[in-house]
Amino acid sequence: MAWETIGEESELTIGDMKQYVIDGEPIAVYRLERGWFATADTCTHQDCSLTEGDVDGQEIVCPCHGGAFAIETGRATRMPCVIRLETYPIRIRDGHIEIEWT
Repeated sequence: MAWETIGEESELTIGDMKQYVIDGEPIAVYRLERGWFATADTCTHQDCSLTEGDVDGQEIVCPCHGGAFAIETGRATRMPCVIRLETYPIRIRDGHIEIEWT
């Protein structure tokens, strides 16, 4: 695995999220009070973009059916979602958002 630059730290403020596409895969990047996190951007229940939903505390709420996931771990926290999201290591380096990607 290697670290890949996907954006700039200044693109998101605390509480924001943004979709980035890496090798054709949509990735959701979150900047929360607790730090930076990255998950798959596609809901595991239905093909909905999570970055079109809402951040509710430490969860991302799917806009299609109201299911939710823990942003930090990807764990499904609210029905109808039961399958966890893929999560990715992320860091800020010299003002750049970097994700560990294969």
